[in-house]
Amino acid sequence: MKWRSAVSRGLALGLAAGVAGLAAMLAACESSEPVKAKEVRPTIVRDVPDLLRETIGAQTTFAGVDPTLVSGYGLVVGLRGTGGQNLPDRIAATMERQMGLNGIGRGAELKGTPLDGKSPREVLRDPNVAVVLVTASIPPGAPQGSTFDVFVQSVNASSLEGGTLWTTELRLGLANTFGQVQPQKLSEAHGPIFVNPFIDPAKMTRTSGRILNGGLVTSPFKVEIRLDNDSHAVARSMVSSINSRFPEGPGDREPTAIGRTGSSIAVRVPAAYRDKPEEFLDLLRAVRVDDRTPVEEIARRYVEGFKSQPGLSNEFSLCMEALGPKSLPFLRDLYDYAEIGPQFGALRAGAKLGDARAAVFLRKLSKEGNPALRPRAIALLAELDAGPTVDVALRDIITESDDLLVRVAAYEGLAKRAEAAQLARFMQQLRGREDNLAEQLPFAYLEARSQLVLPGGGLQGLSRLPIRTRSGRVKYFVDVVPFGRPMIYVTQARVPRIVVFGETAELRRPVFASAWSDRFMLDGGGTGEPIKLYYLDERTGEATKGTVEASLSLLTEYLGRETTASDPRAGLGMTYSEVVGTLYSIHKSGVTGAAFATEQDRLMSELLSAQQASRVKDRPETPDDVPELTVFDTGSVRPTGLDELPDVKPTITPIAPAKKDSGE
Repeated sequence: MKWRSAVSRGLALGLAAGVAGLAAMLAACESSEPVKAKEVRPTIVRDVPDLLRETIGAQTTFAGVDPTLVSGYGLVVGLRGTGGQNLPDRIAATMERQMGLNGIGRGAELKGTPLDGKSPREVLRDPNVAVVLVTASIPPGAPQGSTFDVFVQSVNASSLEGGTLWTTELRLGLANTFGQVQPQKLSEAHGPIFVNPFIDPAKMTRTSGRILNGGLVTSPFKVEIRLDNDSHAVARSMVSSINSRFPEGPGDREPTAIGRTGSSIAVRVPAAYRDKPEEFLDLLRAVRVDDRTPVEEIARRYVEGFKSQPGLSNEFSLCMEALGPKSLPFLRDLYDYAEIGPQFGALRAGAKLGDARAAVFLRKLSKEGNPALRPRAIALLAELDAGPTVDVALRDIITESDDLLVRVAAYEGLAKRAEAAQLARFMQQLRGREDNLAEQLPFAYLEARSQLVLPGGGLQGLSRLPIRTRSGRVKYFVDVVPFGRPMIYVTQARVPRIVVFGETAELRRPVFASAWSDRFMLDGGGTGEPIKLYYLDERTGEATKGTVEASLSLLTEYLGRETTASDPRAGLGMTYSEVVGTLYSIHKSGVTGAAFATEQDRLMSELLSAQQASRVKDRPETPDDVPELTVFDTGSVRPTGLDELPDVKPTITPIAPAKKDSGE
């Protein structure tokens, strides 16, 4: 009876609701305003392989992941009388206003600096100061606190050699002058300028350069995932899948993904991917929308599907990696697969997931595989925590290989492993303290601190020494790899390093070498005789005479060292670019017996890529401000020399050792 009465009441209520609804409809018909039809969005279906249809990348569009062009006008100090030339009026007004806002002028507390007691206008006329256009490309998805290289171009100086950029705000798009619309600040830049090291600074032709790792992201674009088809259920499922695959770790303060609406998800790059945001974004696209299906079933389906479609090996690798460690049993079946595409895709995913079993196969590929794949196999091998056999393999590659790219890749792998070992020792020491300092300091600081000095010895064998300025800032690092054929390798991106390879990397006697139009000279006789040095500093006009060691690593340290109270050893105090140029000139003289290699310039290519983006977005200061404004061309000053630059991938440029004229 109770069940029947409940049904009766339900029917009565339903009938009443129906009558009320009918009355409302009749009233609407009599109304003068027509009933608005509900807008229905068309369903979007992408043309993707069936295997990828359930991934996030197949059902969404990622926003905020393009390289971002930023720029601004900045002030360079510490020049050698090459600055202070005439400025366009609008740029001069812009710089005077900026300096005034920053407290630069008479009465400002800038004792001991080149700007002490000078007005902004006097500063701009100082021959040791110059205005530069600073331009950079922020990498796709770069989070707050990440760093990048910047390009500087002189506006009123004949050379930027020896200069240091004061902290400069970098704003979206091309640089604007005072009176124009100023987009929001996204980053800032500062640091010493690295100019072309293969040109004599006395020729005064060094009007552009870069600052390695000199840019800092302060207000990044947030990554947004926009669903093709609005659905709160699908959005919630995506958020759950992303946060399950990328849980909060050291340095993370919030979940990786946060749902906004049924069509939008906000994503934060995890701290673990701070230096490789593009890798994170690629992996994020391969995460499955719904994580409720057993991983084993999905992995089995992927393996069979990609065996039949080897052309999708890269997608296969990312999809298997996105599944996580439970996919490893299925990946291992492909480690020795006959076709290189699926095999390497499986090994890549296995290495990224930390599978030590992949080491055996990667070692073989690193030593005997396709030359085009060997550097990539070496980089993957170096990531594995598979014991000392990995370090031994990397050392063997450096010792046995004649391929320059392969040797450099093996060194980079050893260096990362040495840094990781140093970090582990550092963390252990801090955890042993009563105050457990390891838990109080930011992980990024601990990581950077552990990379400053590598003591040498140990499994990796290489050592690292920072060469500092008088103020304590690191100019560059000297890495010593005490095995393999003699070689000097210099970096032109990110962290400035000079790497000396070889068990006996020394100057060959008799020694005679010169650089910088004979302002630098080495002269030495036979075995046991001292190697004499002469150097005329074109900044001060002072001449230095003395002797130097035959060791290339010790010479590399001596060239840049600055004598201080904490380190009273003698040194010439050269800039990083001067040290590189000097070593190159010595190499050309044929007295090093070593190959010389340098990174190909990739900064200009990155700038060109960012500049060719189809549109630039100007961001509002707050969410309540005007919506995003699309700017197609500001018509402002732009860096020169970009249009003709070919779109090339970063490579290593070899410079063969020169032959001596002594008849050897």
